[in-house]
This record gives sequence, structure tokens and C-alpha cells, in this order.
Amino acid sequence: MTDMTTGPALRKIVGFALPLTAANLLQQGYVLIDGILVGHYVGVDGLAAVGVAGPMYYLLNAMFIGLGTAFTIRLAHLRGAQQDGERRGVVLALALVTAVWAAGCVLLATVLARPVLSLMGIHGELAEDCALFFGTLSIGFPAMFGLAAVSAYFRGLGNSRAAMWVQGFGNVANIVLVWLFLSVLGMGIGGAALATVLASAAALVVGLVAARRIYPLGRKRSEPAVRRELVDAVRLGFPLASQHIILAVGIMVLVWIIQSYGAVVLAAFTIVSRLELFTGMLFLDFSGAVTAFVAQNLGGADEDRARRGLVQTLGLTVGLTAVVSAVVLLARSPIAGLFTTDPATRELTERYVLIIYPFLVLYTVMVVTHGYLNGSRRTTAPLVCTLIAFVIVQVPFAYLLNGPFGIDAVMWAVVAGWSAGLTYSVFCLRDVLFARPAPTAELRGAQ
Repeated sequence: MTDMTTGPALRKIVGFALPLTAANLLQQGYVLIDGILVGHYVGVDGLAAVGVAGPMYYLLNAMFIGLGTAFTIRLAHLRGAQQDGERRGVVLALALVTAVWAAGCVLLATVLARPVLSLMGIHGELAEDCALFFGTLSIGFPAMFGLAAVSAYFRGLGNSRAAMWVQGFGNVANIVLVWLFLSVLGMGIGGAALATVLASAAALVVGLVAARRIYPLGRKRSEPAVRRELVDAVRLGFPLASQHIILAVGIMVLVWIIQSYGAVVLAAFTIVSRLELFTGMLFLDFSGAVTAFVAQNLGGADEDRARRGLVQTLGLTVGLTAVVSAVVLLARSPIAGLFTTDPATRELTERYVLIIYPFLVLYTVMVVTHGYLNGSRRTTAPLVCTLIAFVIVQVPFAYLLNGPFGIDAVMWAVVAGWSAGLTYSVFCLRDVLFARPAPTAELRGAQ
């Protein structure tokens, strides 16, 4: 287990984040390759179908993201407080939540997929493609949620390398299978979903074996407090889950807003959404690393070290964002060309990139500050931030202005939402960000 309560703060955070980033970049690399293969072997309509199905899965995954993060925070607090004996109860509670939620999501996906597509304004052949993709994907929900639970377990114990290897295995398997199913076997949109199902199942088996070998629970010495851990996870994770549910529903509303523009716009929306996930993954992983770092250090009652870690990570984040934004802006034309040969889709994708990527720093700084808030158990603040940024600003902006200004209004709505979210996040952490740092041991000695 990685101890983040000693040593250089930024080095610990970077050391925790980089293995996760390596795995997640590989995962998002798979998402990009999947999009490229779908675009070339299925066409623009295939890209549109995958883009529509994405927020539907995100909606079901939203609650589990929040609960998984809650278990990660709980494990990190136990690690910082040197209370490893309580880990069994956390593990059993996490396993129970995973099994129940996965089974419920399979049922929901079977019953509600077509009614939800209808509410989003998706009909005809596009709806059939979406239903096929999502229905096939739902078969793998137990494996997909189980894999997410294993990753949350490793992260909570500070072992991001184990999470990296397990996720990396699944991602490589996914890339190989989606290429085989689409380009060799010609299985179409259903094959893309089936590749994810099989790769997730294989990675889950690898993850469970690794978890048992690296962190054996040992013999049961006392009755594990599973009910207490479940209550604590729901209390801590519900705001986080609500945040992701709001995002998922908001994205579905955006799909409803733009679906009238046709498959070309939906395809461009899919491409840029995947590009955002790929380029934003590094900063989401820094946010997760800050969460674990802050949770351990606040668990060890070292508030000043937690603050230093946040400030130093923000400095690094701003510099990295400038580099990432410049690369994407300069390479926007070949990036669009990777996904599709359709001129209209390529042009719209490039315009979308030109509008949002100069402002990417707003997003990255916002998500890193959320890492501190989550690690300090202030999980309601990111939820309120999402309500402000997405529900109050971005979605109404896109809905009200897309009529007079067209699809560009939907793109500028993203920037408006980021601006509002960052403003609120800084307000929540004003006492942390602008506090005078406590004197270090060396300075106290000199005084």
C-alpha cells in the first residue's frame, strides 16, 4: 500500500496518478480506436448510434461511480489512520453493492432502452442500431461494474499500479477484439459492444486473482461491520453519484437538442466527446490522486500537507493543459480525418475543437479542485458545482440559443458551463487556496 503521508507531496501525487493515467489513456485509446473502426466500417450512422448509447450507459453507471469513489475514499482514510483491520467490512460491502447494482442495471437496460431512446427523439434505423449496441453491452454489466469495483479497491489502498495493469489488460483485449469483430468478421455495431463485454469479463478475472494475492484478507477475527460500511458509502457516495446522474441526464438532453440536426452533427458530437475524454483523462487521474492524497493526509490530521499537494498539483495541471490544448488545436484536421472521410462531419468536428480547446484549462483546474473536495469528504460541493455548471448554465444556454445561433451555441455552452463551475469550485476552496501556508520544519528551526 502506498503511504502518501510522507515524502514530497507532488511526487507522491504524480507517482499515484501516472499509472492510472497510463491505463486510462490506453482505455480511452481503445475508445478512440473503437470510434475510428466504427466510423470506417459502419459509417457515420454507426458513430451516431454509439454517441447516443453512450449517455444511456453513463446514466446507469453514474450511481456506481459515486459509490465506488466513496469506497475508495473510505479505504484511503483507513490507510492514513493505520486501521487496516476494518478492511474486510469495506470489501464485503463493496462486493454486495456491485452485485446488486449490476443485476438491477441489466434489468433496467432490458426494459427501458427503447422508451428512453424515444424520449431522446431517436427513431427509425438509428434507434434500432442504438438498441442493438446497448442491449449487447448490457450483457457485460456484471463484469464491467465488477472491474470498476476492483479498480476502486486498488486505488483506495494506494496501489494505482495494480489498477493500471488490470485495466490495461482489459483495454488491450478490447482493442484486439473490436478490430477482429469489425474489420475481420464484419459483425457491425453489435460486434463493437460484444468486444467490450468479453474484454471486461477477462479483465475482471485477472483483477480478482490479483486482489486476492496482493491483499489477502486473512482469517475473520470479528464480525465485519458491513451494514455500517454500506450506510457510510451511500451517505458519502450519493452526492458523487447524483453529480454523475445529472451529467448523464444533461448529455441526454443535449442529444435531444441536437438530434434534429441529423446524423452528421451526432457523429461530430461523438468524435469530440471521445476526444475530450481522452485528453481530459490525465487531469481526471490527477483529481483522483489528489482525492487519495488528501484523504490519507486529513486522516492523519495533516491539513497543511493536503493543501500543499493541491496547490502544487494545480500548478502542474495548468502547464500540462497548455501543452495538450496546443497539440489538439494544431492537429485538429488529421484527428477529424482519423474518424471519418465525410467532409461535413470533419468540418464540424474541427470547428467544435476550435471553440472549446482554448478554454480547456477551465475544466482541468475545476476537476482537480474537486479532488480535494472529495478527499476531504465535502462531496456535496462538486454536486452543487455540476448543478450550476450543467443544469443552470450549459443545458439552458444550448437550448435557448441553438435556435438563433445554430449548433455553435451548443459548443459555446460547454465553455460557459466550465466557467461557471470553476468559479463555484474556487469559491468553495477559497480558505484553502488563499490561506497562508504553515511554516515548514526548516523555517521553524531557523526562527
